[in-house]
Amino acid sequence: MPALPRHLYFYLQLGLRTVAHGAVAVDASLRGDWVGVERQQRAWGAALARAAGLRLHVDGAHLAVPGRPYVIIANHVTALDPPVLFAALPMGTTYVAKRELLDVPFFGPLIGRTGAVFIDRGDSLRSRQALHAAVARVHAGQSVLVFAEGTRTRSGRLKPFKKGGFVLAIGAQVDVLPVALGGLYEKLKPGELLPRPGEVTIRLCAPISTVGMGYEDRARLMAQTRAVIAEATGQELEGAARRTPAAAAQ
Repeated sequence: MPALPRHLYFYLQLGLRTVAHGAVAVDASLRGDWVGVERQQRAWGAALARAAGLRLHVDGAHLAVPGRPYVIIANHVTALDPPVLFAALPMGTTYVAKRELLDVPFFGPLIGRTGAVFIDRGDSLRSRQALHAAVARVHAGQSVLVFAEGTRTRSGRLKPFKKGGFVLAIGAQVDVLPVALGGLYEKLKPGELLPRPGEVTIRLCAPISTVGMGYEDRARLMAQTRAVIAEATGQELEGAARRTPAAAAQ
């Protein structure tokens, strides 16, 4: 398909699907039907992945126990990450988003109406309140998705993680489920508007227990999770020592 028609098709689908599935999701949320909200999120994500020509390959789905809530920690590669994860994850999920997204016309209020938890990084009190709200969601049986880098990568490399998602997991005393996105950076690099078709891998890694952990363990949990995702994506951790050929031979 020529580039211009494919471009128009993708953005037409983005607009139409967001409005259609968003309206149904808002109605479901007003009735307290969070399963209905998750169903619309999944359908929206699957429709956008198809429109972008993405083939989603899920690896490790068996590692997530059905019916058990998790704090899902994923690397953040492109703007397509949320719909891809909604479509691919074996469980429904709500997610933590930065407060600035509320200011995006239509989209911000929409995701607020459908259950997103917003973190205001400039207001510690509101951030704590948002984390308490997220803990309540987890205790009610709902998994919560967190992009621990906070913002999308500009280089394709894994950025430093922020601690909020790990404080949430420890506070709720539920497992962290690391999820590694592979192949998306090449499909939509920074500054590009049209996704390239192709295969994307969503790799679920072994859950990490937080049982018995306290607030003081957040940095250790964060480092462990980041190391798992770095290995799953084939990326070196920033600041990790590079082995020289001589050292490797010893």
